[in-house]
Amino acid sequence: MLAATATQTQTTVLSIVVSLAVLAYLMYRQLQVRPVRTTFALPVVLIIVGVASLSGVGPNGLGSAGRVAILVALLAGDAAGLGAVRALTVRLWRNGDLVLRQGTWVTMALWIVGVAIHALVGALADISDSTLLLYMGITLGAQQLVVQARARQPDRLPQRGAAGASWQS
Repeated sequence: MLAATATQTQTTVLSIVVSLAVLAYLMYRQLQVRPVRTTFALPVVLIIVGVASLSGVGPNGLGSAGRVAILVALLAGDAAGLGAVRALTVRLWRNGDLVLRQGTWVTMALWIVGVAIHALVGALADISDSTLLLYMGITLGAQQLVVQARARQPDRLPQRGAAGASWQS
C-alpha cells in the first residue's frame, strides 16, 4: 500500500513538472514574433498525451458521471472559451505576403487565469493534474483556430516590418 502511494505521488509530481514545463514553453512562444501557423501539430500532440493520461484522473480513474461532466465543462468552457478569447489579444500584422503574430501581456494573463480556473475546479472536483496537458492542447487549438480565422483577412491587418517594432511592449 505504501509503495503504491509513493508511486502515485511520484507520478503526480512528474505530471505537474511536465505540465509546468509545457506551460512555460507555450507562454514563451506566445510572446515571440512568428508567422501564423497553419498546422495543429502541437495542440494535437498535447491532446493525445492528455487523453493517454486520463486513466489516472481522480482516485479511481475518471470515476463518476459527475466527474466526467465537470471535466467536459472545464475543457469546453474554460479551455476552448478562453482560448478563443485569448486569440483576440494576439497582435496580427502583415509583412509582405506573410501574416505575423505576437501575444501580448494580456494573452499571458489569460493563460494564467485559464490554468488557475482549471486547477481550482479540478481540485474541487477531485480531478487530478493529469488533465492539464489535455486542457493546454484544447485551449491552444481553440486559440489557433481563431488566430487563423483572423489571419485569413489580410486586408484588415496593418502592414508592419518583420519585428512589429511599433508594438513592442
